[in-house]
Amino acid sequence: MKGDMLFLLVTGITCSVCYSTAKDICPDIMKNAKIDGNNFAPLVSHSIHSLTLEDIRFYFKTDAPEDNNIPTVNADMESDQRVLEYAPLAGYDDSFSTPAMRQFDYVLRNMDKEDWQVKGYSSLEKAAHVFHMAELWNKAAEQYDIVEKRLDPKSELCGCLKDVQKNGIW
Repeated sequence: MKGDMLFLLVTGITCSVCYSTAKDICPDIMKNAKIDGNNFAPLVSHSIHSLTLEDIRFYFKTDAPEDNNIPTVNADMESDQRVLEYAPLAGYDDSFSTPAMRQFDYVLRNMDKEDWQVKGYSSLEKAAHVFHMAELWNKAAEQYDIVEKRLDPKSELCGCLKDVQKNGIW
């Protein structure tokens, strides 16, 4: 399952510039690519839910645009907009040399905000969550270059994976 999650995360990020494909053919296209349509949305949703633009640029694509088409959960739990249409720029402190310190600083700067990131989590749990996600993205990054070279962004498969409104991710 962990390998499936990594594959789907990498494929989803690689396809962030794909074109949409007619929905009626997507189940067969995904099945032929050995992607489990029943688990696709939950696995990808978990993998991208707290992704930031800085994370995308560090782990996957250094020139990823702000309008990156990767839906994420809004860290502001008070907002009426629960899901963002893109992974946002989080404002990590670039004076730190490692992603771990940038992410830990991000948690510390927001730790007094009760409605930030995950309601009911302590600061330690929020830090653990950030590190857990970084671990997942680091593993996925190891495979990203391979998938990016093999998957045509204009393919029907990429179109199906990109259609987050219809494939259950959104």
